[in-house]
Amino acid sequence: MPDGAIVVGFDGTVGSHAALFAAINLAHATHRPVAVVHVEHTQPLAAAGTAMGPGAGAMIEAEDALAEVCRTNCTDILDAARVRWTFEIRHGNPADELADAAAEHTASYLVVGRHGHHGLARLLAGSVSQRLLHHARHPLLIIPPPA
Repeated sequence: MPDGAIVVGFDGTVGSHAALFAAINLAHATHRPVAVVHVEHTQPLAAAGTAMGPGAGAMIEAEDALAEVCRTNCTDILDAARVRWTFEIRHGNPADELADAAAEHTASYLVVGRHGHHGLARLLAGSVSQRLLHHARHPLLIIPPPA
């Protein structure tokens, strides 16, 4: 098993909070650091230029604000948990960026929450956990949403 960090995807949802707490439990059990990864996905679209229209700037600002809220939330939780940790922001497809982060950290585990969408919502939103299940190169722990 790789001997690196426990990489956890965090987007502020209930499922990502569950994943963060699972990663903390693993960190305590294995004495490994936690690498929290937040992925913004509108940044690459904005880089394409004006094709996104006048609302592109507002979307980027909203994602940046969400990233700061996520960082603050993680800081509070992880400092209280007394584990070694880092927080990084990436831009692009969440599944690809989480897989890349796991490779770069030589992850002992990649932990993600499952959002719990079904039917049409799942088709429209896609599924990061589903993509990682088929493509991850590191041990993957998918945490279901709380009941």
